[in-house]
Amino acid sequence: MTWPRLSQRTFGNPVRLLAQIAILLCGGFLALTISAQAAEFAIVAKRTIYPGQIIDAADLKSVKLIRQPQIRYRFVSQARQIIGQQAKRTILPGRFIRIGSAQPAPLVKAGMHKRVQFTNGALAISIVCVALSDASAGDTIRMRNPSSGKIFSAEVQADGSLITGAL
Repeated sequence: MTWPRLSQRTFGNPVRLLAQIAILLCGGFLALTISAQAAEFAIVAKRTIYPGQIIDAADLKSVKLIRQPQIRYRFVSQARQIIGQQAKRTILPGRFIRIGSAQPAPLVKAGMHKRVQFTNGALAISIVCVALSDASAGDTIRMRNPSSGKIFSAEVQADGSLITGAL
């Protein structure tokens, strides 16, 4: 069986026809790729946030990315990733917020009087001490006993309480 010869008049220039088919096929793929990338968002600050400030939802806004940014660091894409956290460095308005720019808000602040518990079997001792630095849950913090002046370490629990292994 022989295929009928297609005349140039029927379809126009064959090279042009192939190019149009390729554009249609690839164009659909490119349109899908562009729309998938355009659906990405980034979080930027509305105002300057200084180190130590707690980040609130009112401080942030979401911007739609038109194209992938040409940056080498990972940035925050959802506001819930940093709301309620403490800024580690200055966050400028309108700029991408790096993932490491915020840390959990401290449960214990320097100078705060907190009760520290020591438990050893049936023995339980509880004293009020002064925190020497800020700390979040799971951190080890230095505490000072105001009556004796002794400095020791304690671990911050998720509820903000402190426990120690030695007084």
